[in-house]
Amino acid sequence: MLRSSFSSVVAAAALLATVGGARAQQPEVSLSPFVTFLPTGSARPMAGLSLTLAGGPLALRAGGHIAVEEYAIATANGASPPTRPWGADVDALAFLDSYDFGERIGFTPYVFLGVSTAAVDSGLRRSIRPGWSYGAGLSLPVASVLGVFAEARWRMSKYVLPNATDAPPTGHEFRAGISLHVGRSGATNDAARASGRADDDVEADGPPTTGYNAVRVVNAAEQYIGTPYRRGGTSPSSGFDASGFVRFVFSRFGVNLPRTSRDQARVGERVRPDWRSIVPGDLLMFEDGGGINHVAIYVGQRQIIHSSATGGGVRLDDLDSDRGQWFADHLVAVRRVSPDLRGLLLDLARGYATDVSGNSDGPDHAPRATMMKRRP
Repeated sequence: MLRSSFSSVVAAAALLATVGGARAQQPEVSLSPFVTFLPTGSARPMAGLSLTLAGGPLALRAGGHIAVEEYAIATANGASPPTRPWGADVDALAFLDSYDFGERIGFTPYVFLGVSTAAVDSGLRRSIRPGWSYGAGLSLPVASVLGVFAEARWRMSKYVLPNATDAPPTGHEFRAGISLHVGRSGATNDAARASGRADDDVEADGPPTTGYNAVRVVNAAEQYIGTPYRRGGTSPSSGFDASGFVRFVFSRFGVNLPRTSRDQARVGERVRPDWRSIVPGDLLMFEDGGGINHVAIYVGQRQIIHSSATGGGVRLDDLDSDRGQWFADHLVAVRRVSPDLRGLLLDLARGYATDVSGNSDGPDHAPRATMMKRRP
């Protein structure tokens, strides 16, 4: 039974590793101090520290925790010698789709599965119980290098499934802490380059729209400056709405995007909506009218190119201008899509609604601007 149950755990871990199906990003390292509570046994808190190595939606985490103070446990023969419980875990994590609440708050749920060791050390005797655990949590970014999280965990003190014969009762635990991103690859360069020119050889998370790719996307988009705005428009001959313009530009590089900005905000790779993470070629999503209803391509130097109803059509907008400040204030999400240099089709629209009547973005409500002339 032990071997078959352990095989089931391994199989579940393998299944967990396939959740998300997104392309892996460059590894990101985070250090997380936390406090954990075990309502079963003792309500005294335990302090811990974990190290997480993440790549895209998947991550591997290792950490340990120990009671903040020694205490005695009452028994039938009186109090036991002072004890200091401690434990260690190695978990596989899978991050699910992110969710936004309002304009500034976004959180990411995740699930995890791992092996663990729980121990009680009284100074006279040490008792160690290996086992496994599973659980779920929420991660909330606070800044580019800081976040908070909370999670619930269920523990098994043996390598058996909870419904196995003679399985011990499942213990539960609540954990909360902060995450410090201490090893994010290229973070310093991202901050310097995100505000640079579009032809900079930028570095970014994961398979990025960088260097030559970013130049091609931005240059292609700029060819349509002056094309008039038309709600539901998807071509330069008839005009563009915001998502129709972005979809048309990326289609030139073999990338098939969903039709609306709301759906475009769910494909590609998620990027933190702060200027230290955004690079040229990224898709910027804006809240308008209670949800995401506008999208633009980031050019660099805090400029965007988009098809705007209040701008008269395809134009460049400076986010530091009075008009551009409206877009800066309404930025809620950033996605990164990587055109294939070999021109292979990347179909990200599969499973989303097709281009039908009424399936389009509405006009934006930024301050009005003069129309930019079409480039020759």
